[in-house]
Amino acid sequence: MFCFNDEVAMGVYQAAAERGLSVPGDVSVVGVDDLRIVAEALTPGLTTVALPHTEMGRWAVARLMDAIEGTPEPVGAKLPCALVERGSVARPR
Repeated sequence: MFCFNDEVAMGVYQAAAERGLSVPGDVSVVGVDDLRIVAEALTPGLTTVALPHTEMGRWAVARLMDAIEGTPEPVGAKLPCALVERGSVARPR
């Protein structure tokens, strides 16, 4: 399961456990955000995509300053995101 964020991934862990499924034995789970209070607290730890929050903020402020100065840049950017590998992903059986 590729989840929209780490909180949704936590819900997948709970739903899997309620159905007698194991992570990652029966289902692999990946989150987005690297919210460490969630990702590191789950057993096994959640594999997640770490969002570059600082860089996202810098980009947003730069776009705002461009707009204020009358030189708006096109909206949209691709920022690198790191995969933080923990124990929630396994090869299919």
